[in-house]
Amino acid sequence: MALLQISCFSDSLMMDTSVQILFPQNCQRTPQDRKASMRGPYKVLYLLHGLKQDHTSWVRNSSLERYVSSLPLVVVMPSVHRSFYTNQTRGYPYFNYVADELPSLMKDMFNISSKREDTFVAGLSMGGYGAFKLALSRPHQYSHAGSLSGALDLVELGKHYEEEQNRPFPWEMTNTFGDVGTLEGSEHDLFALAGKLTTVKPKLFQSCGSEDFLLEGNHTFRDTFSASFDLTYHEESGAHTWDYWDRNIQKLLAWLPIVGSCPPQS
Repeated sequence: MALLQISCFSDSLMMDTSVQILFPQNCQRTPQDRKASMRGPYKVLYLLHGLKQDHTSWVRNSSLERYVSSLPLVVVMPSVHRSFYTNQTRGYPYFNYVADELPSLMKDMFNISSKREDTFVAGLSMGGYGAFKLALSRPHQYSHAGSLSGALDLVELGKHYEEEQNRPFPWEMTNTFGDVGTLEGSEHDLFALAGKLTTVKPKLFQSCGSEDFLLEGNHTFRDTFSASFDLTYHEESGAHTWDYWDRNIQKLLAWLPIVGSCPPQS
């Protein structure tokens, strides 16, 4: 597995930005029975970071590289700062960047499949929200979407955020989403996006720790859509921590339709 760091100019954002990529490497370390599948075109997982993180966080804080080392899978990890993967009201069009420009750029650079069934998106916390937003907004683009400790109930989060007295960036929600009072039913509301889908639907994976402050919103999303989506839900003891996400990225990878399996923990 090769770890690549790319700095490139984004036409959408009108600035330089960074992407980290895990790319399959057919080499001496590759098991003999996997060598044929390591030639591509590869399935691709767009793996998204959380609110206080960046494109390097998954590799620095988890054993992701080890977990995908023998899989015919490209993992693309972009940086979007604190944008919620959204075209910000007062800011930058990060949704357009991640949904449109980034996949096009990756396909130009790498041997990545363009098929829906080979294209996945997942993330943690803010990235869990972003993954579901991308998949529910572009169901013809992503076949599978995963959320680990996702900020899925943005309407409720917006209400609580407005009530907080010591917010580090007082206008952050407004700058990103506009009036938080209008979030419900909008293009930013995952419940509204999921409720509108009637035909092509991505398969969904949810995982959240039983001690996580976002657990209630995850329960609400699960209970609302478990009957209308192919939704896999997992819950275990854990908080909003890398220890939990490191364990559960393995479960998400095992859930994805990838040839091969994750290596055992050691």
